[in-house]
Amino acid sequence: MACLDTTILIDLLSRRSARKRQAVRKIEELAEKGQALTTTRFNVAELYVGLARSTRPKDDEQAIGALLREFEVLEFNDAAARVFGSITGFLQQIGKPAGDMDVLIASTAMVHGHSLITRNARHFRHIPHLIVEDY
Repeated sequence: MACLDTTILIDLLSRRSARKRQAVRKIEELAEKGQALTTTRFNVAELYVGLARSTRPKDDEQAIGALLREFEVLEFNDAAARVFGSITGFLQQIGKPAGDMDVLIASTAMVHGHSLITRNARHFRHIPHLIVEDY
């Protein structure tokens, strides 16, 4: 099972053909392997941050809605909250803090048993036990 990070969702929505092609290829590769594709509620929130800055909000909101209908959205639960606390504490101890949103996304994917598909693997590189696939 694969959890899609905001980067791949943005690339799927992109009007820039090279990034979109790259994202579509990755989705096709995952689908060929029979992987269930998901995202997290935090990734959805990040898309809405982009929508708030959009010069075409009506069109972009429709595109976001259509895209999100294609994937299950994973929710944050108590188990994810515990993993979030553990990861954040660990990263602080080793002097490699990460952004809260990245850790929230990672912890949600982890408790649901999903790998994370992202173009920003470096944001997640110090998170133990998280399987990250770059594209």
